[in-house]
Amino acid sequence: MRQFGAIVKLGDSKVTDKDAAKWGYEAGPNDAMKKEIGQVVVNHALCDSPLLDIFQILSGTSVSVTFALVRTLNIKAGAMIMAIKALAQIREPEINPAIQKRLSMALSEHDKLSRLRNEIAHWQWHLSLEGVDAAHASNDWRRNPDNSQVIKRFTLEDLKNASLGLINVYAALNLLSATLQSTVDGEKLTRIFVDFDEVLKRVQDAVLDLPEPSAEELP
Repeated sequence: MRQFGAIVKLGDSKVTDKDAAKWGYEAGPNDAMKKEIGQVVVNHALCDSPLLDIFQILSGTSVSVTFALVRTLNIKAGAMIMAIKALAQIREPEINPAIQKRLSMALSEHDKLSRLRNEIAHWQWHLSLEGVDAAHASNDWRRNPDNSQVIKRFTLEDLKNASLGLINVYAALNLLSATLQSTVDGEKLTRIFVDFDEVLKRVQDAVLDLPEPSAEELP
């Protein structure tokens, strides 16, 4: 039990067959938030594939060599990103400045959202209050300088923004993987990036403005 309430709430221990459906337990935030937590984890994992592709392109290694390096050196996403940044700086011929800028932006966003994803996926979640799409999460292995508990409040909207941000990064990394292997000129490349940004904006507006279904509409 923590200062923001119980992390786990058990059901009534006096259970009969008649009310067995009421038996159970609550752990963490409400179902809508749990669903979005899962989406954050899924979207973050998707980014591994284009990161690996970009590493392979910039390093000039074959698929077999790339996977041998990843396996034997136990390369994780953080080290992979550091390697990509270093390889992008020494690539010959030089990477188009527009692609270099986009790559830097995508990697920075991935780094920021990865740190947020780690909090969402690994911290201990508290219960949501009845009817509230928000909950606190704490890191029981860390303490603030004043020895108080490390606690952060997340809303459902926070989680949706994180999952949407990660799928945007995934899309950007895939696009960069393709453009790194292409020979498109500056004007066409600019048009590609403009179109890409417009699509992402439309997706973001559609997702974040989507109303929640009413209880009557649920199956």
